[in-house]
Amino acid sequence: MDTHWQDARALEAALAALGRGALVIVPTETVYGLAADAHNDGAVQALYALKGRPATQPFSLLVADRAMAQHYGVFDARAAALAAHFWPGPLTLVMPRRADAPSSPLVNRKDQSIAVRVPAQAQTLALLRRFGRALAAPSANPAGAPAPVRPEDIAPAIRAGAALCLDGAAGQGRASTLAVLEKEGVRILRPGAISREALAAVLARFGRQGAVL
Repeated sequence: MDTHWQDARALEAALAALGRGALVIVPTETVYGLAADAHNDGAVQALYALKGRPATQPFSLLVADRAMAQHYGVFDARAAALAAHFWPGPLTLVMPRRADAPSSPLVNRKDQSIAVRVPAQAQTLALLRRFGRALAAPSANPAGAPAPVRPEDIAPAIRAGAALCLDGAAGQGRASTLAVLEKEGVRILRPGAISREALAAVLARFGRQGAVL
C-alpha cells in the first residue's frame, strides 16, 4: 500500500483506485475511514471481507453534500433541518432509501433504510466531489477493534488490504452521532460528537415528531 500526503497526486491516485474497485483509507473529522465505491458490488464485498464484518450489518455512506445525499435517501423536513445545521459534520442520518438509489444493494441488505453523512474534512470532501458518487466508508479497523484516529493506529491488515492511505488532519476520535428518523421522533442509535441537546434544539419546531428518543 502506498501512503500519500495531502496533494493533487494523492487525490488523483485515490480517484483511480476507487474507480477500479479498490479500497482507500481516508481521514475524517471523527476517525479514519475505509472507503469503497458504494455503487460497485465487488468493492462493497471487499469492504465487508477486509473488515470481517457480517453482511447483515450495513455500511453508512459518505457524500459530498445534501444534493448528492438526495440520490440515496428520502429527506423529510426534519432531515433537511438537521442536514442544514450539522452538515458538513459528525452527524449520520438514517432515512428511507430511495427506490431508485444507485448504490449497491449490498450496502444495506437488512431493510429499506440508508445512512448518509457529509464529512467535515477538506481532503475527503474534495475526493467525494471529484468522485461524484457516494463512498461506503466505515471506520478503518477490523470489526470489534478500536477505530483509528492517527495513521499509525491503522491495523497492518487494513493497510495491506487498501490501495493507499490519504494522510490528513487527525480526527477527534469520537464517532459521528447516528440518528434514525422515525414517525414518532428521531432516535439516537449511537451517541457521538453531536449531543442530544443540540439535536433537540434544531428539532424543537417539529413538535412531537421532533422529539429526540
